[in-house]
Amino acid sequence: MLRMRLTKTLAGFAGALLVTFHGWLLASQFADGRLVDPWVTFRWILAAVLVASLVAIRRQGASIFGRKSVAIWVLAASLHGPAVAADFGGVFDLPALPEVVATIALQAVSAAALATGLWVLAGLFARRERKPLLFSGPALAFAAAGISSDRFAPPFSPRPPPRA
Repeated sequence: MLRMRLTKTLAGFAGALLVTFHGWLLASQFADGRLVDPWVTFRWILAAVLVASLVAIRRQGASIFGRKSVAIWVLAASLHGPAVAADFGGVFDLPALPEVVATIALQAVSAAALATGLWVLAGLFARRERKPLLFSGPALAFAAAGISSDRFAPPFSPRPPPRA
């Protein structure tokens, strides 16, 4: 009970510190006149939309660290990317971050589309032959590729009942 209360207190303190830092950052950018730049203004508007979507997910009863909010956290990380690249750009000579993020996202989407297509194709072939298909790890890959003649289905052999 004490550990849970301490964890909630520390999480609340960390959240308050994060909100305070971002408030200070917004105020300093406003005072410096950097909010005139459309890209900076767009990033702040996008950040407000991301925060509102996390609040909406939380009001639905889901966790903000659950499956529903993973995409929001990925967008928040990519939103912070240009700021990190601007701070360390001279040191590391990083390529432009939006291009890197777009390239990685396109590669991930194409790989996921290929895997989904193979999975659907394997399911259609299994349905056509009226055989159940084992949908687990390497078994799916072997069944989809047709490498194994018996569709990689291990024989069923239960253990004998215990002695009385």
